[in-house]
Amino acid sequence: MEETMEELRELRRHHDAQPEPAPRTVDAARARLNAHMRGDQMRGGLDVHMRSGLNAQMRGGRSRRVRPMWGLSLAGAAATAVAVAVTVVPGAGVDPRTSPAPPSTTATTTTELRLRPVADAQDVADNAALLAGAEAGWAISPTQWSYVKSVRAQTRPDGGEWLRGRPKETVTHEQWRRFDDKAFATVEQGRLKVHKGSEFEVTYAYLLALPTEADQLLARVYATVDEEDARHRESLQDRVRQRAESRGKSPEVAERIAAESTPELQREERDRWAFQLIAMGMRDAALPPRLRAAMYGALAAIPGVRYEDTASDLLKRRGVTLYHVLDGYLRDEIFIDPETYVYLGYRTVVVANHKEQPPFGDVWKKGEIRDWNALVEAAVVRKAGQRPG
Repeated sequence: MEETMEELRELRRHHDAQPEPAPRTVDAARARLNAHMRGDQMRGGLDVHMRSGLNAQMRGGRSRRVRPMWGLSLAGAAATAVAVAVTVVPGAGVDPRTSPAPPSTTATTTTELRLRPVADAQDVADNAALLAGAEAGWAISPTQWSYVKSVRAQTRPDGGEWLRGRPKETVTHEQWRRFDDKAFATVEQGRLKVHKGSEFEVTYAYLLALPTEADQLLARVYATVDEEDARHRESLQDRVRQRAESRGKSPEVAERIAAESTPELQREERDRWAFQLIAMGMRDAALPPRLRAAMYGALAAIPGVRYEDTASDLLKRRGVTLYHVLDGYLRDEIFIDPETYVYLGYRTVVVANHKEQPPFGDVWKKGEIRDWNALVEAAVVRKAGQRPG
């Protein structure tokens, strides 16, 4: 029965994507849609800057599973990956989401494609892939910059109560990142300040080396999650082992204590980290539409990810959401424009009361909003300080 339903879904996908006058362009788009449909085989699965990291603490026993600190510059992606992934420069200084299209490409193709009705997360990913596949290639050079303007809610002003409902205060942030991650820039006290290196845990080298097929992208993300978890577990075990030995424990006992303090990553935690890694890659970067569509497809294939068709983001823009709920109480979600399929933002909200076990004892109350941000604009520009338009 399940196989039959999938065949019906596939038939509907092909029917919804039938072209009108421009067969070459639409065929390319449909090929990308078919590639994303293969992501169904994978079905089974942020704090201000998502920097809380694994930070597994050793306060009296088993470690606590919190968000990982991604060391993705080590994940097989050197700066040269940027040069390989992107080669030519189309018109810097314009927003890649709305830039004028070359003749006979985006400007005509978007109206030729009939997008399918959206009923679930996979439908969102399929439509995004269809639109992205019909667009001209989006490419940049390593020495260009991405520009991202975002708005963040003050979710816990002055360390008081967590936000509920619409925020009274928001902060607008502008940032520039070189695509080779050799520099980034911000506006501080009204002046542009350029910094060497990168402050971003998910680098452009990593992002632009990701596959643009949803199933392959998800496999890469899960591999990254596993690598990061193994790295952090090994580091934590070393610290626990050293502390135990300094307190007079034998090497054998110290080894046992270290192993018990770092339990294996549970499937739901692994799925949530994969969701967060993909979402974090979208929130701080200007990305090619095809990569963004593949990210949606990967999210749709994560167990537990759901779709909601009525949502309003931080800027009160109508959107749809893809979301994942951890342990029944903590919901991470991304907002997507239901017409253009552009990424709009991210939110973490508590959906059920929850109290963590000792020694941590953190209390999570239903309705608390722990993180909320909105993407205003993302573009490719020639230099730091330049804005699109």
